[in-house]
Amino acid sequence: MATHLAILREPYLSRILMGVKTIESRFLRMRTAPYGRVAVDDRLLLKRSGGPIAATARVAKVALYDNLTPARVAALIDQYAAGLCLDDDVLDRAQRSRYAVLIWLSDVTPIEHPPLLNKRDRRAWVVLES
Repeated sequence: MATHLAILREPYLSRILMGVKTIESRFLRMRTAPYGRVAVDDRLLLKRSGGPIAATARVAKVALYDNLTPARVAALIDQYAAGLCLDDDVLDRAQRSRYAVLIWLSDVTPIEHPPLLNKRDRRAWVVLES
């Protein structure tokens, strides 16, 4: 099992905390984390972009996709729309992706007193430990 730090912007973090968004997605141009690095039962620390860690979650299921085309990206987003809860602008950005990771979340638990984390780089996903 590994622990991951997932940086989320609003409104997606709030949607996860409300239980509306049950699938976290990462559409990637290159095979970078979390592609091939996240697995079932891994622990996620969900951090607000520019803010503190807000919650933890467990990975219930992972699906990896490669050799994506704009049509395949659109089909994935459409197929999993209910769990992804994405805004319309995401499709435009995701169209350039060659890879995708879909992560089903479970056991989402808000953190009242988040640990301090000194992260200053621009990575949106960090594998903290294995």
